[in-house]
Amino acid sequence: MDKKYQVFVSSTYEDLQEERRAVMEVLIQMNCFPIGMEYFNASDESQWDVIKNLIEECDYYVLIVGGRYGTIDETSGKSYTQKEYEYAVSVGVPIIAFLHNDISSLPKSKTESDPDVEQKLNDFLGNVKKRLCKFWRNGDDLASQVVLSLSNLIKTKPRIGWVKGDQSASSEANAEIVKLRKEIDNLTKIVRQYDENGPEGIENLAQGEDEISVSFYSIMDDTEEVIFTWNDLISLLAPLMIVECSEVNLKNALDEYFKVHYKDSFGSWLIYEDHFQNIKVQLLALGLVRESTRTHSATDTNIYWSLTPWGKNSLMRLKAIKRDTTIAEIAEKKKKRV
Repeated sequence: MDKKYQVFVSSTYEDLQEERRAVMEVLIQMNCFPIGMEYFNASDESQWDVIKNLIEECDYYVLIVGGRYGTIDETSGKSYTQKEYEYAVSVGVPIIAFLHNDISSLPKSKTESDPDVEQKLNDFLGNVKKRLCKFWRNGDDLASQVVLSLSNLIKTKPRIGWVKGDQSASSEANAEIVKLRKEIDNLTKIVRQYDENGPEGIENLAQGEDEISVSFYSIMDDTEEVIFTWNDLISLLAPLMIVECSEVNLKNALDEYFKVHYKDSFGSWLIYEDHFQNIKVQLLALGLVRESTRTHSATDTNIYWSLTPWGKNSLMRLKAIKRDTTIAEIAEKKKKRV
């Protein structure tokens, strides 16, 4: 897979412009994205958080040191180049440093004249030399050193890097896809089992031919009680929820059933609200119904319910018309007709 790496290039700027340009060019030739401070003012504190984020996002960090220590941060007393280097160390970005092999040979304009600052530079160089570093003489030598050293660093400390979208399916990603597919298959089996056998833990809940007392009241404050089985209620209400049905219409169905079968159909009888809620909660607990997810207008404040797959299976077992004779009996009748 063709990866590209993001490389942070850190150095003083004014004295190393030519060297930085040479390094940037070879990094581009190596299919890397060089990130430099040409577009940032490193002495601007408001940019420091930006710089830290850039270092964190980079795959590798290249430090170039000549004869200058660089602009010093008044708060820490360290140059911004040193701050960048130490931050890269702290966040674990692989680092390779390139130090000039003979600072005394550099023009005075490219070295420190202040003894105190020179001492800071020497202390900084001493710390850098404790880690991976190379030495350079001129811009061309530096560019060659960067190519060789960074190529080796990429092999010994591989990083995520950047890849094109159509190349991003690595073996790890494929393995993850296989793993997710297995999980989906397992979940699908569980769902199918749920559809066929219902939810677990409902064995002790009232259901089937178990009975429930349901009360209705009239406008004259009369009360009547009807004994239903749960199969009776499913047979009555479930067909209304094959797609969906509002609570209002479910209550109306119970009211109408009571009036037709037990009272004058022209009378006004209503189910007690708490009895209806008990029925609804039990159907939910048995895994037969769920709240509908279909979209309705903003002005529609009704609550809608629909059957679960298990609820539909239960309804089919109760309501589907069964044969009066067995297949064997049908075959025998055919033989007789022949």
